[in-house]
Parts: sequence; structure tokens; C-alpha cells
Amino acid sequence: MLIANHPIMVPDTVRRLLDEQDDMEVVGDCRGPMKILQETGRANADAVILTQEDEREPGICSQLLAAYPDLIIMSVTPDLTATRTFQLASHRRDFINVGQEDIVERLREATRTSH
Repeated sequence: MLIANHPIMVPDTVRRLLDEQDDMEVVGDCRGPMKILQETGRANADAVILTQEDEREPGICSQLLAAYPDLIIMSVTPDLTATRTFQLASHRRDFINVGQEDIVERLREATRTSH
């Protein structure tokens, strides 16, 4: 998993959650659209976690999926109460009022269904 974007507290919180998982590995942490595109390929990430500021799809999603069609993208709100997953061959799924443990479980589900 590659953790991307800001605010900084969200990636730190998500990193701690993922570090506790035996079946997941954080392969990088970066900010900025160009860096995210580069690091996703360099790290051979199978998932990218983005911070989502509002209801719109993070702008980088279409570029990431065009470059890496098997990628799973998860966006999380800064308060960590909602997530969305994006996949090229899948539809968007919204989860509202999630707990921190739900973030990991949603990512695990998305990873399983894509392979």
C-alpha cells in the first residue's frame, strides 16, 4: 500500500493501522500528484490510500487507474469517518460513519475482490 496526500495526521493514523496488520505492508508515503504517480509504479503498489477533502472523487484517481489498471484506490475523509474505493473494473463503494478498524477491513475487502 502506498499512503498519499495530506493532511499529515491522516497518513500517520492510517500507517499505524496498517502496520498492525500481518497481511498488509506500507511500501511508501508521498504527497503531490506527480509524486503519487511515480511512487505507485516504483513501489509496485497494489493499493493507494488518498485523503479526500469533499464528496468529489480525488482528481488523481483517473490518472492512477489509467496508468495502473489493477490498482485499488481508497480515499478516506480527514476525520476518518468515511471511505471510498475506486477500481477500474469496479464501481465506487461509499461507507459512511466508519471506525478506524473499518478502514483496514474495507481495504482488505477491496484487495480480495480484485484478485
